[in-house]
Amino acid sequence: MPAAWDTSVASRAHGSGRHAERLEAHLLARQPIVLPAPTVQEVVHGLHAHLRFDAAFHSSADWFAALLEHTLVRVLPFDCASAVLAGRLLASLPLPPTGRRRREGTRARQRAAWALDVQIAACAFAGGYGVLTENVEDFAVLRDAIAEMLPAVPPLAITDARP
Repeated sequence: MPAAWDTSVASRAHGSGRHAERLEAHLLARQPIVLPAPTVQEVVHGLHAHLRFDAAFHSSADWFAALLEHTLVRVLPFDCASAVLAGRLLASLPLPPTGRRRREGTRARQRAAWALDVQIAACAFAGGYGVLTENVEDFAVLRDAIAEMLPAVPPLAITDARP
């Protein structure tokens, strides 16, 4: 099953990032690069938040804008089906399942990041894709929750992108 790229992959596909070779391989093989809309939001937010502090991020922001225009890039919408599924997931899992490991940022930022992960999973699932991520543990929680909600449907596939 093809996989939609989580932010942990898309944000590291530029230049010397650890997923630059993956991106290059997709482009050379003419394989689609599927980005859920919330992934695009997170990457753009991260790039533009850094622009305020470091002008060097201009080239990364320009690169990502160009990538979004590439014919092989497909942005999955956060549509009605995705929104309904994300709402159900957030109702049952309102807090990030970080356990003992702690995400970066304030609690509010952690909760916002969790809501975006939920939206990424919902977009991928509703669009018929799995998720390619370095954040396997959190997406496994979402896979299991979706499987419990929709037991008659094949579960969300998760592919570990960690090197």
